[in-house]
Amino acid sequence: MQYITQAMFLHLNPQSGLPVYRQMIQQLKERIASGQLAPDSQLPSVRDLSAELHINPLTVGKAYQFLERDGFVEFRRGHGTFVVPGRKIPSLTEQKKLIQPAIDQVVSEAAHLGLTESQLQQLIRQAYANKQK
Repeated sequence: MQYITQAMFLHLNPQSGLPVYRQMIQQLKERIASGQLAPDSQLPSVRDLSAELHINPLTVGKAYQFLERDGFVEFRRGHGTFVVPGRKIPSLTEQKKLIQPAIDQVVSEAAHLGLTESQLQQLIRQAYANKQK
């Protein structure tokens, strides 16, 4: 069993127009679907994660509830919240569906800032290269 810490890689942007709990759901689903969060990994408690991210505990609780409803995590009374074991890696179509909201958000932000498509592509290539290190 692995316990996830350090704000778990979540990158929340309160100015994005997308509610913070939705950003959390989207990012956690992506990490679970990609295998970055292994089956049976324990997520931080609502209290710990909300303190780490400096957000309301109700926001974290809401995100966890949606993830549980959608079958990505399960709450084990007295033990915490865990990534559901046995989730298969999604098909390319499902992966695209999971990533599309993030892409839409990035493209919208880039357009708002006046970046060209080629500038955005370069930024994405750089970010992707940094993740591979």
